Amino acid sequence: MKRIGMLTITALVLIGLLVVPGSFVTAGEPESTGEFLILFDSWDIPAGATAEVEAAGGEVIKAIPQIGVLVVSADAGFEDGAISGASAVGQNTIWELEQPVEVQVLEETSGQDIGDNDLYMFLQWDIKRVGGDADTWDIQKGADVIVAVLDTGVYYPHPDITPNYLYGKSYVVDHYHPEFGDVPGEDENDYHGHGTHVAGSIAAPITQGRVIGVAPEAGIANYKVMAAGGYGYTSWILEGIVDAADDGCHVINMSLGGYRYMPDEAHRAGFLAYARAIEYAWDQGTLTVASSGNGALDLVRIRPWFHSPSGAPKAISVHSSGAEDELAVYSNYGPVDQSMTAPGGGVTDIPFSLCVSTYSPLGQLEGAMYVWMAGTSMAAPKVSAVAALIYAENPGIDPGAVRAILFSTAERIGPNRIFGHGLVDAYAAVGG
Repeated sequence: MKRIGMLTITALVLIGLLVVPGSFVTAGEPESTGEFLILFDSWDIPAGATAEVEAAGGEVIKAIPQIGVLVVSADAGFEDGAISGASAVGQNTIWELEQPVEVQVLEETSGQDIGDNDLYMFLQWDIKRVGGDADTWDIQKGADVIVAVLDTGVYYPHPDITPNYLYGKSYVVDHYHPEFGDVPGEDENDYHGHGTHVAGSIAAPITQGRVIGVAPEAGIANYKVMAAGGYGYTSWILEGIVDAADDGCHVINMSLGGYRYMPDEAHRAGFLAYARAIEYAWDQGTLTVASSGNGALDLVRIRPWFHSPSGAPKAISVHSSGAEDELAVYSNYGPVDQSMTAPGGGVTDIPFSLCVSTYSPLGQLEGAMYVWMAGTSMAAPKVSAVAALIYAENPGIDPGAVRAILFSTAERIGPNRIFGHGLVDAYAAVGG
């Protein structure tokens, strides 16, 4: 352990949401959940679709009419049935979290006199590196802008969350998991910890608490699409995207993802549904930001595998840098045209190179309120927060213009094929 100021700290590494395919040669079958996604050619669900589903042995359990998707319960093999107007049918896949490679919490000596924003002052190098400081906040703090956090929920009683917390919704309904069996639904609170960490990096306020987010007056909207066990159905995430757009959120942050093999229809259906949902959000004025994944992969070279949802055309894909502006050893990278970089934490042999933020005491590290983490999951929130600052500074701006400002003001820290458009820069993005 090492003492900095009044704090006694140990490091932790918690890699963000990740699903790595076992091979990039063959597709493999998504694990059966008993549910399927039907994506129709039209963005509308055709009349008579429900009857056709029932005739093929399925039951419609959810419709997402904004993007022409039905969620269907059926026996294995349903995807081979003929549904008129269906462009793709595939498993309603469960996305899993990768297990942390190391976990240690921030420790404190009993009786310390902890000051306001003390962790920001001593440890939040990542927030400061992207321009989260007084110079930027003198121009813009993000008031009246809403950032949707699609994640494991948000621990809303947290002192660094409460002032900017707006509302929460849970999509984690009663469901079946191939390993755990029948699992009950959950409320909107965070029983994992990941989502609370993400929310603090975006909008922890200056006015109270121990950390500060890049957009310290932005509103946090909690769309819980991942369960306490660290997984979520594709359909939950799709619903969250569509609802966040319909609810008027300006930015959607998705620090989650996995890989899909596009020649395989069962894989392709989910990717195309994500792409359609993100395009729908774009049309409603909402920009989507997603982590690029922690597989240390060139996302161009692995094609026809695609990282999803960060690979959707209208999404911004965010790679992770470390404390020395290096590409983090775990971070995916590419393609250049839709990606950029933000600090997500480096490696444990560089002291204090990880990212400190809020945590849920109801989560996996029971009782913890602040932890270190590393992953592209920690990088994406910085880009989402800077997007929020741009929306606040330019009322009425559209997602395309926000994305253009993010890309054009990013700091070049290395080759474009590695860092995309560069490192996000809050001060430049708001006209500083």
